[in-house]
Amino acid sequence: MLFCRVAFPALALLLAGGSVLLATPSSTRTTPSQDALNYFQSGSDKYAKGDMDAAISDFDQAIILNPELAKAYYGRGLAKYDKGTLDEAIADYDEAIRLNPAYEDAYVNRALAKDDNNDTDGAIADDNAAIRLNPNDSVAYNNRGWAYYRKGELDPAIADYTEAIRLNPEISQPYNDRGVAEREKGEVDLALADYATAIKLDPKDSQAYYNRAIARSDKDDSAGAMADDTEAIALDPEYTDAFVSRAELKADTNDWDGAIADYDSALSLDPKNSAAYNERGLAWYHKGEADKAVADYDQAITIDSGNANALNNRGNIESALGNFDGALSDFDQALQIDPKSGDAYNDRGIVRQERGDLAGALADYTESLKLESENAEVYNNLASLCVAQGDWDGAIAQANQALKIDETFSQAYNNRGVAEYRKHDLSAALADYDHALQLDPNDQHAYNNRGLALEATGDLDGALADYDLAMQIDPQFTQAQRNRAWAKLLDGDIVGALSDLF
Repeated sequence: MLFCRVAFPALALLLAGGSVLLATPSSTRTTPSQDALNYFQSGSDKYAKGDMDAAISDFDQAIILNPELAKAYYGRGLAKYDKGTLDEAIADYDEAIRLNPAYEDAYVNRALAKDDNNDTDGAIADDNAAIRLNPNDSVAYNNRGWAYYRKGELDPAIADYTEAIRLNPEISQPYNDRGVAEREKGEVDLALADYATAIKLDPKDSQAYYNRAIARSDKDDSAGAMADDTEAIALDPEYTDAFVSRAELKADTNDWDGAIADYDSALSLDPKNSAAYNERGLAWYHKGEADKAVADYDQAITIDSGNANALNNRGNIESALGNFDGALSDFDQALQIDPKSGDAYNDRGIVRQERGDLAGALADYTESLKLESENAEVYNNLASLCVAQGDWDGAIAQANQALKIDETFSQAYNNRGVAEYRKHDLSAALADYDHALQLDPNDQHAYNNRGLALEATGDLDGALADYDLAMQIDPQFTQAQRNRAWAKLLDGDIVGALSDLF
C-alpha cells in the first residue's frame, strides 16, 4: 500500500520579500519594472484562486518586462509544479535561485519538485541549502525527512521529523510522516501515538486516519483499522488507497461481497489500478466465480505485465480448473519477474506434482523453502510428495515440521495420518484424522481417510458414517464412494454396494 504525502500549502508566499502594490492611476506613466510587478501581483492573485494557466500567463509577462525578477520565476515554478510539469517547474526555480542565491523558499519548493521527480539526493541538497539559510525552517526539515524516507534511510528521516516537530509542534504533517517511518522500522506503537497526535491537531486529516488504519491492522486491531479507513473515506470520498485497505480488511473476515464493493469503488476512481484488480480477483475466486476472477487477473496483467502476483493468482485458478499448461506458463512468467517469490515456487511445485513430475515438484518446494524457511504450507506439500513416493517416514517428518510452525494446520494432520495408516499405526492415524476434523469439519478427504482407518480396525459402522459424511460434503467424491461400496460389501449389504459401484 502506498502512503500518500501532502506537501505543506504553497510552502512560501508569492509576495515574500515584496510589498503589495497599489493600483497605478491611469494618468501616471509606469515603468517596465512597475508593469512587471503588476503582472506578478496579478499572477499571484490568480495562483491563489487556483487558475494556474492564467497565473502562468501573467508571470510570463512579468518575466518579459523584467527578466531579472526572481520571484516571477519562482511564482511560475509554483504554478507549473501544481500543473504537474516538474521539469519546467525545476527550471524556473533554477532561474530564481540563480538570480537570488539566498532565495530560501525557492530551495524548499525545488526540493519538493525534485523529490516528486525521483531525484531524492537533489531534494536533500536543496533542503540542506534552505536549512543553512534558515535553521528554523520546519518545512525544510520535514521535507528532507521525507526524502530520506524515500531513500530508505529511516533514522535520518525520523530525526528530521522530530526537529520539524520541535520547531513547530502544532502542525500535524510531521507527526503523520514520522509515524510512517516509525511503522516502517517496526515501531508500530510509536507510529500509532504520532498518528493520534496528527489527528488531534487536524481532525480532518484523512491521510493520518488511513495510515493509522494500516498500523492498527499490524496490531491485529481489525475493528479499529476498519473504523479509521471508513473515517478516511468519509473525509475524502476519492481516497482510493483507503477503499483498497478497507476491502482487504473485509476480505480477511470472508466478507467477499463487501470487499468487492470497496474494490469496485477504488477501480471507479483509478481504473488503471492493477493491484486492485488482482485483489478483487481473489475475492471473486473465494466466492466461487472463477470466470470473474480470471477476467480481473487478465485486466491486472494487461495494465501491468509485471504484476507477478496477478500472474501467480491466475495460475492457481487455472490449476484448479485443470489447465495445468496455462498454470505452469503463468508461474514461469511470475518467477521471471520475481525470482524470489516463494509462493510461486510452491504453487508451481503443486502443479508439477499433480502432473506426476515429482522431481520438478521437489525442486520447487526446496527452492521455496530457501526463500521462506518458515512456510508450513511448503512442508505440508513436501509431506504430500513423500506420500506420493511411498516415503512414509519422510512424510511424517515433513508434516511434523509443518505442525511445528503451525499447530492448527489441519491438512498436515491429515497427511501425517495417511503416512501412519500406511505404516499400520492405526491409533496414531485415527488421532491425527480426529485432530484434522476438529480443525476443519468440512474436510472430505480427512473423513474418507478416517473411514479407511476405522475399516482397518473392523469398525464398519464408523467407516460407513465417515464415507457418508465425505459424500455429503462432495457428492462427486468417487474415491469415497468406492470405499463405501467396499465397506457395504464387507458388511453384507450387497445391494448397497452395487448401488455405489453402478
